[in-house]
Amino acid sequence: MLPVIAPVLAPVVLAATAPTTIPACTDPATCPAPSAEAAASADPAPASKPDAPAQVPAAEVPVKAKLNIGAALRGRFDLRFNDVGSAGQRRTSNHLSFDTLALTADYDSEKFFGAAQYRFYGASFIYGKNGGYEGYPGEVQFLMYAYAGAKLSKEDSVTVGIQPVPFDDRYWGSSILDDLGFVYGMEEVYNLGIKYKRQTSDLRVELGFFPGSGPAVMGISRDAARYSTNIARADSYVPNGSQNDERKMVIGNVQYALINQPNTTLKATASAWVSSIYNFDTNDEGSKHLFAFSLTGSHGPWSAKALVARQDIDPRNAGRNDMITMGGFDGSYNVAAKGTYAFGEIGRTIDTGKFPFDLLVYANYGKFMKDAAGFKDSERFDLGAVWTAKDKGRIKVYSEFLLGRNDPFVGAGQFISGAAQGGDDKWKAAFMMIFGYYF
Repeated sequence: MLPVIAPVLAPVVLAATAPTTIPACTDPATCPAPSAEAAASADPAPASKPDAPAQVPAAEVPVKAKLNIGAALRGRFDLRFNDVGSAGQRRTSNHLSFDTLALTADYDSEKFFGAAQYRFYGASFIYGKNGGYEGYPGEVQFLMYAYAGAKLSKEDSVTVGIQPVPFDDRYWGSSILDDLGFVYGMEEVYNLGIKYKRQTSDLRVELGFFPGSGPAVMGISRDAARYSTNIARADSYVPNGSQNDERKMVIGNVQYALINQPNTTLKATASAWVSSIYNFDTNDEGSKHLFAFSLTGSHGPWSAKALVARQDIDPRNAGRNDMITMGGFDGSYNVAAKGTYAFGEIGRTIDTGKFPFDLLVYANYGKFMKDAAGFKDSERFDLGAVWTAKDKGRIKVYSEFLLGRNDPFVGAGQFISGAAQGGDDKWKAAFMMIFGYYF
């Protein structure tokens, strides 16, 4: 295993950050493992996450009005140890490909702020002709977020638009893929609504109302050409796929600093998410209840997080009610409707001296334990490193070694059903490197 793990922790060649993508694949055995990459946050989040928009900036001093226009160009290298060939044979595959072009705008002033990002995908091995794509840049595209806000006071703000929902911190770990929480539509979700936030040195309170999900824009899927994972209408290739839409979401969290020292922090966060689930087949309204508690801490160069979440969805489907279809990055798949998720990560920044890149190394593990009888739990272990150019941070490289079991994003044959009843219940391995340049 040393030849695999060594490149994760060694300086990698160029720069970085890109999201993997989920193609509309018709063959469960050959669906590429998708990935999701983060866009940034002003909420407490791992230092590795890029693209930070002006998310409710602190108004401690007067801020001169400023508009920043930017772009990011990203590529990726994938080494997949459990891929499947055209004849169904097991094989190891490698791919070097373009990932995305992202256009970003951020505005900030003494009273108002806002941000938007739009992304273009296509012309990569993920969106290949075997998945039904023509293979040109921009074939898949979507608005990631677009919001505006007002600073009501030094501590209080209101934000309106397509924005990250306030369920725990926006990012739970350091991985460019996020973690299994993203697969289940818990982590880094962007929806349309209004949010109130109060932030002091020790306390954060956020509460939002979101009438619906962010819009699907351009792709070949039925309802999944969007960044974040949302409850969606299933594509025809999804067996037992459901036709649902999440509405009337009330989402909030309270975070309190148990320790808030210059060199040591410990924060506790309790979150809740309650919504209605509309079914297009039955015209019935089901429900979703999601709760989480986490501890996030740091001490010197060390950081850590532990989280547990409980999901209970009643989809009121015409067919099975123990699973529901979700979608993102232009692909849809099933997830278990009820279960408990546990996640933990530990990370450390390393002093690289005169070397031109800063370094963060981390390891995390997540497991979704499903309630339904016969459903196989989903798991992921991630060992990674992030290299960030010290000169303005314009170059960034992520390298990750992934082990997944019944994980839609790791290993062939797991995409459509891995997060629901499970795939083949075997561990799959992959190595990934994401690199990009930020203008």
